[in-house]
Amino acid sequence: MLRWFSSTGAAGRAMGEKRKRADVRKVTPSGKAARKRRVSAYLLAFSFGAVLAGGGVLLATQEWGTTQFPSISTQFPRSRAAGMPGRRTVAELIALSDEDLERADIVEMSIAVAREIPGLEGLEYDKYQRTVDGWTEQFTRWLPTVENSFHRDPSKYHDDINFFRLGMLAQFLDQHGGIAYIEEQARAQIEARKAGRKAVVFYTDPGDVLLHGLIDTKRGTCVTMPTLHVAMGRRLRWPVALACVKAHYVCRYDDGKVVYNIEATDTGRGGFAVGTDADYIKAERIPSKAIACGSDLRKLSAREMLGVFVQARARHFQDTGKPNLAARDYALAHTLFPDSRKIYMGLVGNLLPVGERLFERSEQGHPISLAAYLGARYRGAVPGSTGAGRTRDGLGEVERINAINRANMRRLMQPPTPLHPQQYQPARPRYPNDARPQGRRR
Repeated sequence: MLRWFSSTGAAGRAMGEKRKRADVRKVTPSGKAARKRRVSAYLLAFSFGAVLAGGGVLLATQEWGTTQFPSISTQFPRSRAAGMPGRRTVAELIALSDEDLERADIVEMSIAVAREIPGLEGLEYDKYQRTVDGWTEQFTRWLPTVENSFHRDPSKYHDDINFFRLGMLAQFLDQHGGIAYIEEQARAQIEARKAGRKAVVFYTDPGDVLLHGLIDTKRGTCVTMPTLHVAMGRRLRWPVALACVKAHYVCRYDDGKVVYNIEATDTGRGGFAVGTDADYIKAERIPSKAIACGSDLRKLSAREMLGVFVQARARHFQDTGKPNLAARDYALAHTLFPDSRKIYMGLVGNLLPVGERLFERSEQGHPISLAAYLGARYRGAVPGSTGAGRTRDGLGEVERINAINRANMRRLMQPPTPLHPQQYQPARPRYPNDARPQGRRR
């Protein structure tokens, strides 16, 4: 992973300096002639302003390859089917077609998911939409003041203005917006890394994993920080979305030609960070199957991102001792994003407590019977087990294993019988293909 350090702050200040202006003496006419001249001047100024405004609208509709950006207010139509945007439930968002859901604001998606958590029913999408719109507009005004950094040395930014702008969004949110990782969670992860263990974090506050928390506090996590990048990027019609890196997320730009992974959580060091797929595969030890199955390192669809937000809510329920709600949300998230390995693991783990609630320990369906079934199904795949085949009759295997256990218990209840010395023969060591350690003789 690489970090880019730029001097855009100095460039912005240089371009912001006031230009010297020559003094111009004003001559103030009087009388009717003067009034006529003033009226004519006002009309001329008004007409000129209208022309400029019209030109600005035309420029604002251009693609993001120019320095102008589309109007923020027209990004998310407010007359789509299945409810008014901003008022829709998660169920209504799911009911949208893939095409309509791609048009939806992911701020709305995150707020809709959060609003279904007890105590957060009053969250107002309009408030958060206005905030993100405002940040985006501030960024579009700031960006042209620093683009001279790119033009001075394009090779520093892969000769790609789009790459530069992605990085500048990260730098803007860091240095101008004050967006940062939640400090205590960052410290816990640093200490765990130093101790050679994995940090244990409990998301008891839903704002830690859903976007409203980041917008309210300007403190986020690896779920919410890249989500903000994507929300602002989509307002500018950039081809960006979330991408999974195991249990981590990045803002991924993918236009079908080039791919960039922006590391949204790497803040506070005066630049921006980006990693290639190879960087993440090596650093996070991502297996090839995680990529081949469609779980990791690809741009997610809007429906899959909605699944990520539902999964985040499931994690909150899990960490606050609500396994039934967690299992329900993990199941829904799995439906929306069936290729996610992280969601699958959360679903399986939270179904076990549900099985304990639904079944007696002696019944088929209790996690104990599942453990026996798995042991039989994957016998030979687990070190120390025998046999390599799979069984189709899970219940039959459970009964067979129970019969063996009963027989062993009866045998253990019998008094021990001493062995005759000649009956005991030490077993001869076995080696694969009879290959013995070098130097050993028969």
